[in-house]
Amino acid sequence: MPRRPRSPFRPLTDAPAVREAARALFEAVSEEMSGRTLEAKSYERAIREIARLRGRELFLPILTGGTGRGARLRLADGRMLVDFIGGIGVYGFGHGDPDLIETAVAAAASAAVFQGHLMPGPEYRNLSRALVRHAGRRIRHAWLSLSGSMANENALKMILQKHAPADRMLAFEKGWHGRTMGLLELTDRPAHREGLPIRGSALYVPFYDPDLPDSTQRSVVALEAHLARYPGRVAGMLFELVQGEAGFRMAPREFFAALMERCRRAGLAVWVDEVQTFARTGELFAFQTLGLEEFVDVVTVGKTLQGSAALFTQKYNPKPGLVAGTCAGSTVGMAVGARIIARLESEGYLGPEGRVAVLGGRVTRRLEALRKRMPKAVGASTGIGAMHAFVPFDGSPEVVREVLHAAFDEGLLLFSAGDAPAKLRMLLPVNTSDEELEVGFAMLEKALVRVAERRERLC
Repeated sequence: MPRRPRSPFRPLTDAPAVREAARALFEAVSEEMSGRTLEAKSYERAIREIARLRGRELFLPILTGGTGRGARLRLADGRMLVDFIGGIGVYGFGHGDPDLIETAVAAAASAAVFQGHLMPGPEYRNLSRALVRHAGRRIRHAWLSLSGSMANENALKMILQKHAPADRMLAFEKGWHGRTMGLLELTDRPAHREGLPIRGSALYVPFYDPDLPDSTQRSVVALEAHLARYPGRVAGMLFELVQGEAGFRMAPREFFAALMERCRRAGLAVWVDEVQTFARTGELFAFQTLGLEEFVDVVTVGKTLQGSAALFTQKYNPKPGLVAGTCAGSTVGMAVGARIIARLESEGYLGPEGRVAVLGGRVTRRLEALRKRMPKAVGASTGIGAMHAFVPFDGSPEVVREVLHAAFDEGLLLFSAGDAPAKLRMLLPVNTSDEELEVGFAMLEKALVRVAERRERLC
């Protein structure tokens, strides 16, 4: 009986010879990198050179030098850090994950470095299929792209084309959606638009405020006022279900459902930006975690995906040419993104009792314990799954920077978010171990003690 040909859509690492070769290369590179270490002065010179070449200093003096392991990142000078920010959420499975690196090695050897929409490969199909399959019954299509900003730009064009001549979009106050010209209008950060010609197409709605009993009604009234002021001119509303750059501000399902229902009655597009929340809230999509699937017309994803995509219903399938482009993404990124989705599903990460939800509970308990020990240093916290933030001390930008640098000195990577108050932000690998949490929080506590002692000396 003739042997059945192997499908090009099967993961390359399913072939034992490919997996073995990929593992051997990974091990060889890891061994070689472990022996490449810069002395302190050489490391400092390299950091200064990078600053000169890019025209500004690095936020933290980080030059990576090897794969690391899990939530641990190796620097080029040999130091190991505990990484609780993951390149602002890109390293969803941490550093040096053997399975993902072997997947990447096999993909890198299989085809061109980048794939385009004109000539897609098996990885393009596999990733698109995985995304559409998990996005629910309403979402029918996926358009792959490079950065999260590009996915958002494509989504914006789809919505505006469908609702032409409407030329305005609703978005939340303090939202963040990207740095392209179109998205800087929807991003409520005026300082980031300084000197740029802005059309004034964004209409802002207040985000949920837990301190206001009528917060939902207040936002619905604001939405209604925009619709009344610009009849026929509003194309849709952009929803960020966890406001990442604003400090992981969150809201209950009822808040979003009330606004989405009003958008639906008005015939507006409901667009959810999940570039940061993708795979981090307990389900693959935050709109699934919150039970909002019935409302969503367009959703954008990125970061943990190792690329990005706009997913949309048949209604928002654009006319030919609107979202065309040379590059759809890297072959490696597509292969690894599809593998990440498969592992999230098969290894018990998703669902109310899944590993992401369990991780969220563990982080919350550690923050609460730290607050009891240091009530002046650890203020209000917010978070879900692998996304958490808290207010240090008085929440001033100055003290947040001070804690960030003290934590770095102790060996812990964090980042900032929000203002009035500012917060310390964590975007942890979804597979962060208890031991890594314990070590990281011990470093955080030491950093907070250092800052507290300094503040006391200054008073």
